[in-house]
Amino acid sequence: MALLQSFNAAAIAETGGCGFIHPGDVAHRLFNGNKLFDPAEVLTIWETNERVDAWVLVSPRHAGYDAQVRPDLRSPAFEREVLEYAERQTRNVMRRHGIEGDRFDGEAYRCDAARVALLIEMGWMADGEPPWVLNRVRLSELADPEIPDGYTIRAVRGIEEAGALAEVHAGSFGSTWTPEMYAKVMQLPGYAAEREFVAEASNGVLVAFTVTWHDHLNRTGLFEPVGTHSDYRRRGLGKALLLFAMRAMAAGGMEYATVVNEGSNDASRALYGSVGFTPWYLLDGYTKSIPA
Repeated sequence: MALLQSFNAAAIAETGGCGFIHPGDVAHRLFNGNKLFDPAEVLTIWETNERVDAWVLVSPRHAGYDAQVRPDLRSPAFEREVLEYAERQTRNVMRRHGIEGDRFDGEAYRCDAARVALLIEMGWMADGEPPWVLNRVRLSELADPEIPDGYTIRAVRGIEEAGALAEVHAGSFGSTWTPEMYAKVMQLPGYAAEREFVAEASNGVLVAFTVTWHDHLNRTGLFEPVGTHSDYRRRGLGKALLLFAMRAMAAGGMEYATVVNEGSNDASRALYGSVGFTPWYLLDGYTKSIPA
């Protein structure tokens, strides 16, 4: 994990972030998004002389993948080799686990003309949906969080809160977390309890959360994910939680924070805008038929 996170941080430093996911997203997508799968089954790394050339993480439940190629190796031939492998591996893992689907789905940074051109050459088509938005804000002159009466915001204390965290994660997204599953995530590389923040009601119930990630090379934090339990929305908890965590990011040496929202999600766009986030990069959706 440290190897891949260092790879992406260096690539972001070289490219300004166009086409490369935040190092925190590497851990999040492997251990959270693919929590039902063995990492060895979904992750592939290309190496030369112990240096990473590229990596692929397939997401069988979403019929897609992440493919990251070192900036100095992004020739059309090598990148195509990586993407063709990613398609085959995604299809194979889906079939192995009985996951049905007839189309791949994925995203590409609009600024990454080389990747977009290659996807189109390989038969991918734009899906016509609003783009995903990668937002960024400078962590300076931060407002004080206005925490609603009856609630407190704090960092997670440790693995003993895995059960409560599983409940608030599931209640925010309708996901299938169990205490055992979340306890496992908390012990995997990349996660740190002091970087997950929660809003807690006066009765001790956790009602909102966010996990934050730090890229020290680029001094950029990431919020992923951010959620409020469906029973506690529209109370100002999300905004207060973000501002609280942004102050913690700044104290940890971060200069910027980033967060992604789905282009059609007006609520998340308004929430992030309320604390100063503005669009930085756009990611367009693409789709392709899965070969028989």
